[in-house]
Amino acid sequence: MRGFTLIELIIAIVVVAIAAVAIGSAFAYMSRAQVLSGDLQRASQIAQECAEHIVGRGRKPNSYALVVPVALNSTICNTLPAPGGGFTRTVNIRDQATPGVTGAICTAGWGCKHVQVVAGRGSAVVTVNFMLINY
Repeated sequence: MRGFTLIELIIAIVVVAIAAVAIGSAFAYMSRAQVLSGDLQRASQIAQECAEHIVGRGRKPNSYALVVPVALNSTICNTLPAPGGGFTRTVNIRDQATPGVTGAICTAGWGCKHVQVVAGRGSAVVTVNFMLINY
């Protein structure tokens, strides 16, 4: 009966070690991707919640002009629960349309505001853009 030689045993150990390193790095990559995906999902929820809050306030009868003051870093969503977990939420509101958009979106006499909600943590950042139009 013949056993493994020392060379065969060393080659087998090297092959197993290379496979273990490859599996370990793949696991680390998948873990980072899963964390990023979770962060993007949470940031999307935070931004959408703020956007819905703004739209809801804009739908109140005769309240459009008071609901959305034009401001960068607006505090309009500060009444919502804080994002927590290192997430941030920023709201920027500008008069008229999005830069580069012209035409029938906002005609004379209408009150139009471009709202941008940015939420995120680290590299997981989500931006929600929409227009509020009071006609």
